[in-house]
Amino acid sequence: MAELRRLLIQRSRLEPCLNTDRRLALNEREGHYLRRVLRLRPGDAVAVVDGEGGLWTAGLCSPAELALDPMAASDPAPAPTPLLGLAVVGVRRGMDELMRMACELGVDRIQPLRSHWRTVHAEERPQRWQLILDEAVEQCERLWQPSLLPCRNVDDWWGEPPSDAVKALATTRRSGLPSLPHWLSQQPDQIGVVWVAIGPEAGWTADEERAAEAKAWTPVSCGPSILRTSTAAVSAVAQMASWRDQRG
Repeated sequence: MAELRRLLIQRSRLEPCLNTDRRLALNEREGHYLRRVLRLRPGDAVAVVDGEGGLWTAGLCSPAELALDPMAASDPAPAPTPLLGLAVVGVRRGMDELMRMACELGVDRIQPLRSHWRTVHAEERPQRWQLILDEAVEQCERLWQPSLLPCRNVDDWWGEPPSDAVKALATTRRSGLPSLPHWLSQQPDQIGVVWVAIGPEAGWTADEERAAEAKAWTPVSCGPSILRTSTAAVSAVAQMASWRDQRG
């Protein structure tokens, strides 16, 4: 089914039709995507994913309906391990592309943050970001959809990741910090989630860094250059994804 273009349908919508006649009514966005973007016609096939490891072949019955093929379902794919988490302070422009690229690279959790030096009028559009993530899942052929968490204030969130998570705080202008790749290489085999937190353009405050370190966040360097928030976030996800791939 690799040659088929994909359509993301939430599991809650798929389950009723999987247990009955396997006919699925499409909403306006889905119908437009299949007909106008992919230019499919009745009888053409498309792959359907549920964002939870499931993959089916379906046929377009009409401009507003799909039929799932009961003989062409694959076994659910296991979730990637460990999960990759990106916590990032919002920026005024560029969050849309940040979301898209992070999804394409393999992030599993995205935590938007507010901090003291967050850019004035920073974007906070969760509905749009979710749509971008949905479209990115379809485009890059992921089987597992990343979770977009509600925006939080950093001081309220530092202690939220569970005990089986390891946590890196991307920090600048501090000497002697381990690089993010070096820090990743030192992590044990049994990890639930790897988090990297990326601060605002003006950096974390001293109080924010102290609060994070008190909650077991390890300061790391993302390189010798001072990067924009969006650049640092995408770079961090790419390094985490590469590290996870190498672990096998």
